[in-house]
Amino acid sequence: MRNKMSAEEMLGVIEAGLADWLKKVGGERVDTYMVGIGLVQHHVSWVVIGGVRESADIDYEVTRHMNHLRAAQVLPGRGAWTWCHLWMDVSDGVLHQECDWMREPDFGSVPAGAGEYAIELDRFPRDPEFVPGWLAERAAAYEKRKERNARRREARRRKREQERGGD
Repeated sequence: MRNKMSAEEMLGVIEAGLADWLKKVGGERVDTYMVGIGLVQHHVSWVVIGGVRESADIDYEVTRHMNHLRAAQVLPGRGAWTWCHLWMDVSDGVLHQECDWMREPDFGSVPAGAGEYAIELDRFPRDPEFVPGWLAERAAAYEKRKERNARRREARRRKREQERGGD
């Protein structure tokens, strides 16, 4: 089921949900860092409770909207952001956002698959000046690998046909 909310509506729902969640857990501040490329997205959240920063398990009703935010905020010609920081202090209850469309996403010990870089450019097209070098290189390397594999499959298919025809 696709989310039909605009990016602004989604941010409003996330803001209200985070404000409620912070009050529920007694938090002073929440920070969520998100990275994405292609179909892969990852986020990690931290909450400050009693002056102590700890890993946060934000309610699904809030994070499900966060999971759609990247696609909702695509900019024509610039594509989708690849890094985003959302934060809120309970004192003002205002959601803040900082995004980067050019930063290479860091998925930690489990990097995104090679095809995700090509998928990124297919799903979220960018004008040439907004395709960072790391994205262009990885997408091109994947396309070359895909072409090599197709040539190998075709060569194996021809060889099998020749072997069958020679019996």
